[in-house]
Amino acid sequence: MQTIERRRARFAELHARPSAFLMPNPFDVGTAQILEGLRYEALATTSAGHAFTLGFKDAEGLITRDLALAHAQEIVNATTLPVNGDLENGFGDSPDDVVETIKGAIDVGLAGCSIEDYSQDHDAPYYPLDLAVERIKAAVDAKNQAAPDFVLTARSEAPVQSAGDLKNTVERLTAFADAGADCIYAPGLVDPEHITSVLSAIDKPLNVLSGRKRFHLTRKELADLGVTRVSIGSGLARIAFGAFVAAAEDMKDSGTFGCFDRASGFTEFDPFLRGRKSDHAEGG
Repeated sequence: MQTIERRRARFAELHARPSAFLMPNPFDVGTAQILEGLRYEALATTSAGHAFTLGFKDAEGLITRDLALAHAQEIVNATTLPVNGDLENGFGDSPDDVVETIKGAIDVGLAGCSIEDYSQDHDAPYYPLDLAVERIKAAVDAKNQAAPDFVLTARSEAPVQSAGDLKNTVERLTAFADAGADCIYAPGLVDPEHITSVLSAIDKPLNVLSGRKRFHLTRKELADLGVTRVSIGSGLARIAFGAFVAAAEDMKDSGTFGCFDRASGFTEFDPFLRGRKSDHAEGG
């Protein structure tokens, strides 16, 4: 088992490479082990995927700091890979709230985390820029004191659809980079020209979210644009939960069970799971 310090150093090294690395998002211990078995280089938690497993909707403040950090620690303990934490807005509005979250993230062994500027207030969904920057500065100071290799990602959550949107996103990401963030991230970035505009304005590693419908840029194309990190977000969780719902509806409505012809056998994922035996027969 690699030490947490070595995992953090490895995660930082991945952000210094010229090619984009792929960081998928497991939503529980089993999926984390499978992804490590498939030889990915790093993993990340997903706030939405975690929320789904608890029967919660995402981004409604139902996942507390303690729940998120306990889940992150489970993922960290399940793998030898560096793990990035999706820690939403830091579980509070103030810089002090964000500092508490950063300290907790370091304590549970995360190699990095993202902090977003989405306030979860429907009337004012994004923090004012000065407060958003103050929050990132506090996070940077906290992580530099406790674990300098910890990779802090600052997220700008607003949509990026118009020229005005793009200008606002570049302004916010530039301010976060100037505040000391190690990596920048705007989930709304999907257009190659928008991605290029951000990268030409800001000399920091950029994360792009690819686990979404109608996203057809390849990993190579993203790397050629200059993207450093590619994450999936809740994409794998939505595939899994969507397949579950489709099969459950199919057998209920049709009264037949052909949906299980599409199911994987145990051999597809058993090698990545822990147990006293290396294999077992299909069954309940």
